[in-house]
Parts: sequence; structure tokens; C-alpha cells
Amino acid sequence: MMAAEQKKSSAYRRTTVADVARRAGVSAMTVSNVLNAPHRVSDQTVATVQAAIDELGYTPNHAARALSSGRSQVIGLPLYLDDDVVNEQNPGLGGFLHGLLGGLVKAASVGGYGVHVTTPTEGKSEIALYEQLIAARQVDAIIVLETMPNDPRIEFLSTRGFPFVAFGRTGPGQRQCWVDVDNVESMATIGRYLRSTGRTRAAYLGTKSELPWVHQREEGFRREFSSPHSARSFEDLDEVGAYVSAAMDSADHPEVFVADNDAFAVVAIRALQRRGVKVGEDVAVTGFNDFPFASMLDTPLTTARIPLRDIAHCLFTRALDEIGGEPDESGQLVAAPLVLRASA
Repeated sequence: MMAAEQKKSSAYRRTTVADVARRAGVSAMTVSNVLNAPHRVSDQTVATVQAAIDELGYTPNHAARALSSGRSQVIGLPLYLDDDVVNEQNPGLGGFLHGLLGGLVKAASVGGYGVHVTTPTEGKSEIALYEQLIAARQVDAIIVLETMPNDPRIEFLSTRGFPFVAFGRTGPGQRQCWVDVDNVESMATIGRYLRSTGRTRAAYLGTKSELPWVHQREEGFRREFSSPHSARSFEDLDEVGAYVSAAMDSADHPEVFVADNDAFAVVAIRALQRRGVKVGEDVAVTGFNDFPFASMLDTPLTTARIPLRDIAHCLFTRALDEIGGEPDESGQLVAAPLVLRASA
């Protein structure tokens, strides 16, 4: 009876890190790195260890790991959004946040982490939410979205000495722990392509905002079109449509409308089509972001694709570095590649 019970107990023995290490032919420390800090090992090693994990059916004991390390094994992603931020003026923002969150959850899960998405209650600031997360030890690091120069959130986290990584550049004198889209070079790439097609009269459709990416994208445009046909900023979609339509009344009308976001580009396309203009032939239009609707238009949109999964992976990797106390490095720029479609 005792032998049968021992055999049954052995059959249900939990697979350990040591088991995975033996099957993969690596050390237990390497398995730990693959689970907790995959950026420290080669892609081939990650693949080998992951194959052993899948074969053995190993499931990390996150609770035990959290107890032994004193960490929560969770990354915090506070979202401080107005109720109407995802509306007709921001038709792609929901997809943007979904793509970023999906990429972050996937990257974190490979590293044995979870993602805690939360938002401040009414009347409380985002910094107050940070204080709550830190005091309760709910997260090991915080991801800060849409940073601004001299951002008080960055100052707070730096003063507290709490691990963080920013999506968006931090200001001079602040810690440079950030990942951001290379908006300048990515927009300049659009401009170089347009000039290669012989188009020189370019009108720029910008967003009226103080957000850094707005100015970075216009800087990239002006690198290639130093004397543009026009460059205007707009607060809403109706303004964009009216401007594009009026611009076509001139004999020397723009040959291309370069928008700093896909929504403005779609409005420009519709305004031109209402006037009987063949978009992509008579006049070109480009956007930026590559929201899902960009490829579904009657005239699919040429745009720059923000690689959200790559950015999410970089954010998580930098967060692990911060948690592990790695030496501070400079910020990381991620290019948004050009996607050529029929509109230009």
C-alpha cells in the first residue's frame, strides 16, 4: 500500500526548474533568466528552454517566486483617460491601446510577469495612484504613458527611487529610461518617398497639441519639405476636410497631403474624392500610425506603421532592467516603417 502511494505521489510530482534545465541542457540559472529576464540570453537559448518547458508541461510557481524574491511579478500600467478620449475625433486610439496592451501582456507572460491595468478613481491624480500601487507593493515597476517635458510623474518616481519605464521621452536632467517612436525619422522617410515620386508641393496636416510627437513628426516632414506648400494644425476633423477642399481651388494646389495621423488622412481622402480627385493618381495622401481601418479604405492609405508589439517588448525589457537594478542607459527609439498603399 505504501509503495503504491509513493508511486502515485511520484506520478504527480511537480516539474521543477531543475527538470527543465536537465532537458534543455542548460543551467537552472539560465532557465531562470529565460523566465524572468529573457533579454539576458540569446534567442536560440530562449527557444531551447521554451521547448523543454512545453515538453515537460512546466508551469512557473509565481506565488512561490514572489515570496522568495519579495516581488509581485507584476508590471503596473496606469491609464488616466477622460471618458470621451476614445471618440469620433480619435477613432483609432482604442485599437492603439489594445495593440500596446496585448503586446505588453504577451511579453510579460513570457517573462513570468503579469500586467496590472488600472485607472485613478474620480478626483484622484495619476500620481496618487502611483503612491497607492507602491505602498501596497502591488507592482514591481510602472509604465508611464505619453510623457511630457519635465513630467511630474517622472519626477515623483525618480524621487521615490521606484522602477519605471516611460513610453515617450523624458526631459533633460531626468532619468532617460524610455522607449519612443522615432517620429522624426519615420516622417522623414515618408517625405523622402514622396519626393522620389516627383511630388514637391506638399501640404502638412498637423494636430493642434503640445504633445511631443506632434512636433517631432512635423520636424521630420520639414526635413524633406523645407518650403512646403502649406503647414496647418487642426483641432477637429471637420476643419481638416474644409481646409483640404478649399486648398484644391488653387491652380497650384498641393500635390500631396501629409497628415500626422491616419484620421486626418482619411478625412483628406474623402474631401478629395467628393471633388472628383483621383487619390493616389492626381493627388497623394499619407498618414501615420497604420490603424486597422487604414488598409480597409476604397483607396488604402499609405502610412507609417507604429510597431506596437516591438515597443511593448522594449518597454517590458527596460522594466526588467530597472527592477534588476541594471545600470541606466539612454532611451531607445523604435522606427515606424513605411507601408506603401494606393493613396500615394
